Amino acid sequence: MSVLLEQPASLVAYRPNKPTAMVVVADPRVRSTVTRHLWALGVRDVIEASSVAEARPRIGNPRDICVADVHLPDGSGLTLLSETRAAGWPNGLALSAADDIGAVRNALAGGVKGYVVTGTRT
Repeated sequence: MSVLLEQPASLVAYRPNKPTAMVVVADPRVRSTVTRHLWALGVRDVIEASSVAEARPRIGNPRDICVADVHLPDGSGLTLLSETRAAGWPNGLALSAADDIGAVRNALAGGVKGYVVTGTRT
């Protein structure tokens, strides 16, 4: 797994109470792994979704970070991250199985704080 971060220190904003996150990944194994990593980083309130449709109703309640797969079964994770940013979410992290440098540049230019290449595609 490789990781590109624009500003690693700002990936999860510090909050004296518990940080919050939403993980939007279709593959349940990858979603579970991401959630476990967030817990290890101190994020204690994580909601999970497997699609854009499942995540959209939750955008109105901003959290500290949204981690979304770039390729979701019903749409673009980058579009979802753009919607969360517009709704006041401070951080977005894109996941992808492909290591397309153009996609990475586009994601970072669009305001995503980081882009993780997982190397796994189901």
